[in-house]
Amino acid sequence: MIGKPLPLHDLGFQSTMELVADMPEVVRVCPYEKGTLVLKAIADETTKTIAKLVARQKSSGKAWKSAAARGDAVSPSKNPQSFPRGSRAPILPAVVKAELQDLLS
Repeated sequence: MIGKPLPLHDLGFQSTMELVADMPEVVRVCPYEKGTLVLKAIADETTKTIAKLVARQKSSGKAWKSAAARGDAVSPSKNPQSFPRGSRAPILPAVVKAELQDLLS
């Protein structure tokens, strides 16, 4: 959206999945077929109507399958919720969470 990579390391994260796992109120990580993961945005009061419309759409699943075939899917072997022993999950600034929630909306 902004033409630059996410500043993961500056925010204290090693991967995008680690960042996403730290925002359960914004996005949910869901298992899909054959070990792939799907990120689902969580609707808030301003996006519930849009979420309902999207939920009513028919989906063939071809887009997900082609993304997995291209290698866009996340590796299921990485556990986004595991952190090195004795460390805590980094704290994501509220402004970054808000911007990512806006982007996902």
